[in-house]
Amino acid sequence: MKIFALILSVLFVLSSSAQKNIFLNIQPVFGTQPFVLNQTYIGNDGVVVEIEHFNYYLSDVILFHDNGQQTNLPTDIWLVTPTQNSLYLGYLNVNQIDSINFTVGVPKRYNTQDGALAQDISTYPETHPLSFQSPSMYWGWSFGYMHMIVGGNADSNNDNIPNAYFELHNLGDNNQQNVRLNTLQTNTVAQIDLNLNCHVDRWLNQIALSNIGVVHGQAGPNLTILQNVNSQEVFTLAANAGLSENNSQMISWSQTPNVLVLHSKNELYVNGYQLFSSTGQKIQDSHGQEPTAQISLEQLSSGSYLLTLTISNGLQQTLRFVKP
Repeated sequence: MKIFALILSVLFVLSSSAQKNIFLNIQPVFGTQPFVLNQTYIGNDGVVVEIEHFNYYLSDVILFHDNGQQTNLPTDIWLVTPTQNSLYLGYLNVNQIDSINFTVGVPKRYNTQDGALAQDISTYPETHPLSFQSPSMYWGWSFGYMHMIVGGNADSNNDNIPNAYFELHNLGDNNQQNVRLNTLQTNTVAQIDLNLNCHVDRWLNQIALSNIGVVHGQAGPNLTILQNVNSQEVFTLAANAGLSENNSQMISWSQTPNVLVLHSKNELYVNGYQLFSSTGQKIQDSHGQEPTAQISLEQLSSGSYLLTLTISNGLQQTLRFVKP
């Protein structure tokens, strides 16, 4: 009996300390709608806007989990865009995440020439978030990086047609914003997803986009737009935060080292899929009618990937997986 109890206790420890792949998914929204570039929306001031680009830096993620433990992540900075918003946080010894802390912007240690870890932008690899970007996220050694940029057109003559171009390049070595949120996680067998919304409309509150033009700096509207991160609660839990696997996924999946298998649920099937690297590069694009698809992973390098499925009911589902 003692041996049996010992075995049970060992199994409990092993199961409770098992490592999992952790993803932070930040879905952009505008009001109650999903946010998509080059689509018109009505802002909180009633002005019709169309946004052409919207990028921001997110850094220094800290997870608070499992009865007071704290994990600072080894990867400390990401560039987030409307299409690259699923962040792989790592393969971590985490079971229950209670809250998350992160910074919007580039930390001081990297931002300007005075930063303790700053280096010339040309020395970063092309795939690094602090390397050259298009549109640019950098304003030189003295002023540093743009924590967030947004540009597009807004209606300036009340005809509901966005016609006045605007851009905001938001700088400042003291304008980074710290965010702390309680979380509800979605669990699968070997994965935890933290699902947040980024409210683009709230981020643009109190900014007169129809007559602001191009503004670059660290004060005035550039400061307001960064302060909106907390004053307007730009980041919130998504509606699907904490849903069970069965409720949050239309298609289930399983994985071996070299094959990803998609399994149909409730008579739904996959019409097609697109496979992306963690940096947003499209790797595969397939269309078919098979209710179950096997995707070869043999040619993929080790790392995290995103798979966007087109489902037979017209909806899409995104899976995140790691190739060992």
